[in-house]
Amino acid sequence: MKTFYIAVEGIDGAGKTTQAKLLARKLTRHGFRVMNVHEPTDGKIGGLIREALAKRVNMSEEVLALLFAADRLTLREKIVSAKQSGVYVVSDRSVVSSLAYQSAALGLRNWVYEVNRFAVKPDIIVYIDISPETALKRLRKKSQRYENMVFLRKVKNAYSRVLHDFRRVVVVDGEQPVDAVAEAIVEKLSRFIPVMRFHA
Repeated sequence: MKTFYIAVEGIDGAGKTTQAKLLARKLTRHGFRVMNVHEPTDGKIGGLIREALAKRVNMSEEVLALLFAADRLTLREKIVSAKQSGVYVVSDRSVVSSLAYQSAALGLRNWVYEVNRFAVKPDIIVYIDISPETALKRLRKKSQRYENMVFLRKVKNAYSRVLHDFRRVVVVDGEQPVDAVAEAIVEKLSRFIPVMRFHA
């Protein structure tokens, strides 16, 4: 049975975590076996990354990019094994995030691509599209490394370029209520997973 590694992407504040969980539940209800993953992971490297993102640890963008790439490799075998066993993988972020964020932060797109060349690429990307203004409103209660209008605009532009490198991309308006976003994701994914069309 063909399975997919589906990555839910978007700038900070887009609602990726919520939508990744809702999508995994929906697939499970359709009778698919599903594994949830997220980046950064809960491992030691992922913990370091979270500290840096929360601004509790000072870290250069170059070091952060390398840590993301290393953390991602810890997921590689897990994702490959799941797909080989007929399990769908739904991820809150993926290598696509690094290609957008670290490229925007460093301006070294080719280098970021090179350090991530061993990462598993998603089969389908769900991109939740929101404006940087909406993102900042949603993020105002958090202290995040990338909580900055100018930078979020750069990341949004970087995503536009990166997504052109992938074949299966669905773009959903993330300015809508949570349930409407979830319904739109299911509807658009039905192009690739036909059974979802009949069980929305």
